[in-house]
Formats: sequence, structure tokens, C-alpha cells
Amino acid sequence: MEILLGMLVILVAYFVKGFSGFGPALIIVPFFTIIYDPQSALIVAAVFDFLAGCILVYQIRHQIRWHFVISVFAALAAGAFFGALLLNTLPVQGLKKLIGIILLIFSVLILTQRNSMLPETKKKYAWLKYPAGFMSGFLGGLVSMSGPPLIIFMKLMYEKTFFRTQLIAIFVFGTAWRSLLFFYHHIPFNIPLINLIFYFFLLLLGLWLGGKLHIRVNEIVFNKIVAIILLIPAISLLIN
Repeated sequence: MEILLGMLVILVAYFVKGFSGFGPALIIVPFFTIIYDPQSALIVAAVFDFLAGCILVYQIRHQIRWHFVISVFAALAAGAFFGALLLNTLPVQGLKKLIGIILLIFSVLILTQRNSMLPETKKKYAWLKYPAGFMSGFLGGLVSMSGPPLIIFMKLMYEKTFFRTQLIAIFVFGTAWRSLLFFYHHIPFNIPLINLIFYFFLLLLGLWLGGKLHIRVNEIVFNKIVAIILLIPAISLLIN
């Protein structure tokens, strides 16, 4: 039952990743914490997301705007540093509730969004990618939930293909960094190798299925699915 449940979780998580460009850790970490332990859940989420990101980056390499990706990742990395620095000085529980409420509000906005912003509006507010990236990293360092601010900004600003491709590239850098940190600090890992092999094949299948669906859906349906995915961390933050 352990390996079967784990395979189902990985399939769903990387179907979401292949479809939207983000989200597997939101699914893997809570379930793998129950199946195995919190440390193993964090490591498998980071390493598998890095592997999945590398596969997807190769597939979409001609669509990636590297200057955009690297500049946003730099802001994200800086935010993560300061978030980790303030980990023991800020009221984390209160912040979690506030973040959950904000996520709920923006999920509704994305759910009702019909089109991305006009080109002149995008240009005017393009600088917001830096504070959005910084806040994403900050929350990652503080409450282990990087992503939502940047995801919200990108979805409100850009159409689904640009949104997906740039997030895939940005997050592959983030997961590489987290993976290196986990191994450097020798975080214990307790998932059998045979399980990991099965999980990796389900990862590939999930990416393929998610990518196929992404091509088939229009912008309105895509927005609704992204909003539903963002509701997962929102509800988690509000009830814990």
C-alpha cells in the first residue's frame, strides 16, 4: 500500500507540474510526510522537481527568456536568504493565516480572470516581478512555501504558455539550490531505492499527460485550474 499510494501521489503531482509548470511539492510534501517522514518528503519533492524541471526545460528551451528567468531567480534567492534569517524572530503562525487569506482572495481573482493584461499594462508593471520573486523566496525561507506570490503575479500578467515556461525555468534553479542544501546538511532520507525507481517512471508519465492537457485547454479553463491548485496551500495555511 505504501508504494501504491506513493505512485498515485507522484502521478498526480507531476501531472499538475506538466500541466501548469508548478505545484508538485504542494501535493507531495503533505502526503509523503504521512507515508514516510517530513525530511524524506522534502528531499524527494526537491530532487524529483529538479529532475522534472530539467526534462521540461529541455523540451521548452527555445521558449524560455533567460534574462527574465535569471533576474527573477536572483530576487527569489535574496528573499529566501532573508526569510531564513528572520525565521525565529517573526510570528510565523500569524503570517501563515495572513498568507492563506491573501491566497484565497487572489485565487478568486484568477478564477474570474478572462484574459491576461494588455501589452502596455504588462510593460508598465513588469518591474513587479522583482518584489514578487523576493516575496516568494522570503516565504520559502520563512514558512517553506515559496511560489505563490510569483505564481499570482505571473498569472495575472501573462498568458498560459509564457506563464508555464518561465515558471518551469525559474523553479528548476530553486529546486537545484534546495537539493544541494539538503545533501550538504545530510538530511536523513528513508525511502527505499525500488520505490524511487517506480516513482520516477510515474513522474515521467505525469509530465507527459499534463503537457498533453496543457496544449488542449484554453486560457479560461487554465485559469480555473491554476486557481484550484493555489487553493491547496491557502486551505492548508488556514487550518494548520
